Amino acid sequence: MRFIKILLIIAALILMGAVLYVVIVELPKVQISQVQNELFIYLSLAFSSAFLAFLYHIKSFRFYRGKEKRNIHKNVRKIFWVGTICFSAFLLYITGSGLYNMIRFIEYGYNSKDILFLFMFAIPGFLGFLEASILKKRIRRLRTEDDVIGEIDTIGKEQD
Repeated sequence: MRFIKILLIIAALILMGAVLYVVIVELPKVQISQVQNELFIYLSLAFSSAFLAFLYHIKSFRFYRGKEKRNIHKNVRKIFWVGTICFSAFLLYITGSGLYNMIRFIEYGYNSKDILFLFMFAIPGFLGFLEASILKKRIRRLRTEDDVIGEIDTIGKEQD
């Protein structure tokens, strides 16, 4: 799971970099219109959800450490959970809208690179949902194990 988490961190960084590139380099070259306002909304959603997902993955990385370094009693803030779910949903939205536009304009043709490009968004989207779900279950299991070990230690100390 560490590998998937690292891939998702890289995906979030790439998306944040792409958004910054578009905002800083490309958008000043064109005039602002209604389409640009929608583009600003998409770009701000992409950047904010990618940033929250990045922070989520950094903050929750401790749950994959060894037993000695793990601190399971610290919570990951809910805003980070929401951010990573929104990031994954945004990536799947991009994939879905891209596929929809391909089907809608099928008469103009497309090549396999277009589909591969869309799957580069879909794979991190699915992996993000999967990782968040697995981590939630892992945290629950680790806390239960820690409580059981604490109870066993308490019983052992009471008998002394």
